[in-house]
Amino acid sequence: MTVTVDRAVKGYGPPVRLWKIKRPGGVHLFELRTVAEDAEGAWLAGPAGSPWVAPHDRGTSAMPVVVWLAEGRPWAAWWVGDPGDRRLEIDVCLPPEPVEDGWRYVDLELDPVLHLADGRVEIEDWDEYEESLLRGWMTADDGELARATAQACAEELRGPAKPWRERGWELLDGLERGAG
Repeated sequence: MTVTVDRAVKGYGPPVRLWKIKRPGGVHLFELRTVAEDAEGAWLAGPAGSPWVAPHDRGTSAMPVVVWLAEGRPWAAWWVGDPGDRRLEIDVCLPPEPVEDGWRYVDLELDPVLHLADGRVEIEDWDEYEESLLRGWMTADDGELARATAQACAEELRGPAKPWRERGWELLDGLERGAG
């Protein structure tokens, strides 16, 4: 897959790729920029217009996103700047791994989501999760990891905001203002 970036994002590092593997659906690639890396993980930013590639499509994002992930943690957080539904989505996954050109993780289907406008928290994609288990695309151990992680993350999203959640919103706000 070849993805090029035609414009620099002021104040951010070089492009990094986020490889999201959906079983059996294939590889989804997001071209993002590094905001920060520390002991808590890597912060990546994708302004509106950032390229993405999926198995049967490609394009550019219509809205900005901020992604926070770390080795050893079985989820990746996505702050989504959708004007009609600003939200924090948790992608439950096998722990992300750094790779030569960025990061990669295997999606485990379940997605706890916090909708900012009304504070509602839900876990999405139970149907995809069940099908993955039924068809053998996910092992029983991975299924248990997904279920337990999704429930724990949903509870986290229902609780008081922790500093990492606030940092994600601040970074997203900067992208939306064009400060990125």
